[in-house]
Amino acid sequence: MKISKTFFAFLIVLTFVFFTSQMCSSQKEITTAIAASERHEYLRLIPESIIKDLPVNPAMTLVQNMRIGINIGNTLDATSGFDNPYWHSGENGWGNPSITREFIRALKNHGYTSIRLPVTWKDFMGPAPDYLVGACQRPGGCNNNPVCPPNRMDRVEQVVRWILEEDMYCVLNVHHDDWIYGASTNQAAVTDRFVKLWTQIATRFANVSQEKLIFESMNEIGFDDLWNQRSPGSGKNQAFDILNSLNQAFVNTVRATPGNANRFLLIAGYWTNIAHTCDPLFKMPTDTIRDRLIISVHYYDPSTFCIAEQRNNSWGFRDTWGTIVDYQDLVREYDRLRTTFLEKGIPVIMGEYGVTLINKVEEDRIRWMAAVKQISLNYGICPMLWDTGWRVNNGRNEGGDISRTAPFTMNTPLKTVWEIINNP
Repeated sequence: MKISKTFFAFLIVLTFVFFTSQMCSSQKEITTAIAASERHEYLRLIPESIIKDLPVNPAMTLVQNMRIGINIGNTLDATSGFDNPYWHSGENGWGNPSITREFIRALKNHGYTSIRLPVTWKDFMGPAPDYLVGACQRPGGCNNNPVCPPNRMDRVEQVVRWILEEDMYCVLNVHHDDWIYGASTNQAAVTDRFVKLWTQIATRFANVSQEKLIFESMNEIGFDDLWNQRSPGSGKNQAFDILNSLNQAFVNTVRATPGNANRFLLIAGYWTNIAHTCDPLFKMPTDTIRDRLIISVHYYDPSTFCIAEQRNNSWGFRDTWGTIVDYQDLVREYDRLRTTFLEKGIPVIMGEYGVTLINKVEEDRIRWMAAVKQISLNYGICPMLWDTGWRVNNGRNEGGDISRTAPFTMNTPLKTVWEIINNP
C-alpha cells in the first residue's frame, strides 16, 4: 500500500516476544482461551470451510500450506521517491530497524508461516539500457541511514535466505517502483525496464527454493490517468490491457530465466482491488507450466473503517464494524474470489489486509481482523497482515538503538485474534 500506511498503527501489531522455555510456560499459564460463545460472536456469519469443494493442484495446495503470513513493510521498500525530505532510500529510511535473523525467528515463533518481503528497487537501479541493480543511485538517498549496503541485491538475498532457512514461505516483490505507472504513456520503455529488473531478480534467485520462494510481479498498480471508477472515461480497456501485458511480460521473463521453470508466480490484480481484479477485463497470463500461477489482492474494506482515521474525513468515517450487513459485505467480496478464481483452480493470496487503531472501537478491530483471517483460511486463501512497524516497540529505545535483536512485545488485540482463530 502507499505511504499513508505509515500512519496505520494497526500496523502493528507485533513486536514479538523471544520466548524462552520458561517464558513460554508462564505465557501459557496466564493465557485464557477465548470462550466458545465469545469466539462465535467474533466469527458469526463466516461460512464454513469450502476447501474440500475446490480443485486440487500444486498451486492451490501451496497457498493452503502457507497458512498465515505477515509483511515486513516500510523497510526494504523504503524509498525517497515521495518528494518528502524526511524519507530516504535504504533499509532504515522510513525509521525501521534493519531486518535480523532473530526478527525472522520471532515472527516464526509467533506463529507466522509466511513472510511477504516488499522491496523497492528504483533507487538502486542504474541507468538505461541495462538498469543494473547495485548501490543506491539517488544522491543523498541513503542519508542518515545506518544501513545502506553497497549492493541491494546482496542484502535482499541475505534476508530471503534467512526466511527460507527458517522453513517459511517467502513472497518477494517489486513494491513502490512508481515508474511502472508510466506505462500508460510509454508502455514500451516501462516494459523494457520491467523485464530487465525481473531478469536480474530471477537470475540471482535461480534454483533457490522454487517451492517456497514466490515471485510477485508488482504491487498496487493501475492507471488512473486512463480510467478510474470515480470518474470513468473511455480508457478502461487500455488500462487493463497494459496491466495484463506487464503481468505476461513478468511470467515470460521469469520462465525464460534458467532455474525458474517450476517457480510459483504471484500475479498482481488491477490495483490489487478485489472487484477490479474480478472484472472480465483482467486476464491471467498464460504460462509454460500448469498450476503455478496465483492471484494477488489486498483487502482494506470498508475503507471508512480500515483506513479513515478522522471523523471529519471527506469520504466518510466509521469507528465500528460487525453488523450483519458488514459480514454480508465481507462474504460477498470473498465469494467474488471464489467464483472468479478459486473454483477454477487459481489460488489467491491476500497480500495485505489491516485496520488502523486510531479512533476505532478496539473490540471491532479485533472482530474485523478475526473475520478476515478466518474467512481467508476457510477459503484456502493465505492472509498476510500489513505491518510497517510503526508506533510500536519493535526494538527502538531512547538511546537510538534500533536493533531488531532487542526483546519484542506482542500487542493484546493481535494476541486475542490468534486465540479466536487457533482455538476450536
